[in-house]
Amino acid sequence: MDRMKKLKCYTLLIVSAMIFALPCTVSSQTVIPNGDFETWVVHSNYSNPTYWDTPDSILMTIPIFGQDVVFKSTDHYTGSYSAKLITKSINIPGATFNCPGVVTLGKISANIVTQTFSVTGGVPINDRPTHLMGYYKFAPVGGDSCVVGLILYKTVSGSRDTIGTGYFSAKSATADWTHFSAWVNYNSTLTPDTMNILAVSSAQMNMNPNTTMYLDDLYLDYTVGVGRQDPATGISVYQDKETGRLLVFCEFPSAQNVLARLYNLSGQEVYSISRETVTNSRLILPYSGLKQGLYILAVQHDGKIFTKKFLLGF
Repeated sequence: MDRMKKLKCYTLLIVSAMIFALPCTVSSQTVIPNGDFETWVVHSNYSNPTYWDTPDSILMTIPIFGQDVVFKSTDHYTGSYSAKLITKSINIPGATFNCPGVVTLGKISANIVTQTFSVTGGVPINDRPTHLMGYYKFAPVGGDSCVVGLILYKTVSGSRDTIGTGYFSAKSATADWTHFSAWVNYNSTLTPDTMNILAVSSAQMNMNPNTTMYLDDLYLDYTVGVGRQDPATGISVYQDKETGRLLVFCEFPSAQNVLARLYNLSGQEVYSISRETVTNSRLILPYSGLKQGLYILAVQHDGKIFTKKFLLGF
């Protein structure tokens, strides 16, 4: 086999390996259960988002409290619902305290005597996300602030260790749905086995009643190889409704070795594109047959994967 034929064979092997590696890398990524808050479990006098716990499981089951702080809201970013978190003043015989709206993938426990609560547990995870992302609205009272946090654990020899944490906090009022990003800082090279997400309407010691936070469309991002301030730097997605196509612009030094996959929020691949169809760092993806909603575009360039979440509308 001459040198040119060998080079072509090696190139084919490399490209084939990249094509088969990408879907395995992306499709195995963890999806936050009910991260869009579309499904809720109805109890006798309150509702909790499916897979999530809230203080309402305590406040609404103890007669002396009788107040709920988390609600199913029709004010949403996508879909039909979001989670609405409100800080409230709770009055009980002989005492008054403020309780924030809280949603968590763990389990909330309360100490009525000390008027404190704790959160334990979480849901399984077997990978290492780089960001927790989502959409929020915030109406603070008296300088209050909200927080959305992620914590990743690993159980080693019966002991649970913290592998990584990340959080987003805001103090300014945000009347429109706004995207947020929380970078995950890892203190270990281990892969976590448990994930918890916690969102709180009032994160300060002096909580103010009526501080309100809306939360919707939470997801994990796995961007590799870019700055922490903008995980999808250089990728823009535009919907051309006249032609029924998505125009993806990638500001990479070159368009060679660019592969792309399009996924819905359930982790299902709905479209793929290979490097042969990339022209001048532009990818064209038809979206006929796709439903309206949020999608994740994963672009692999020179062995690094970049993800971009976008809303497909009609």
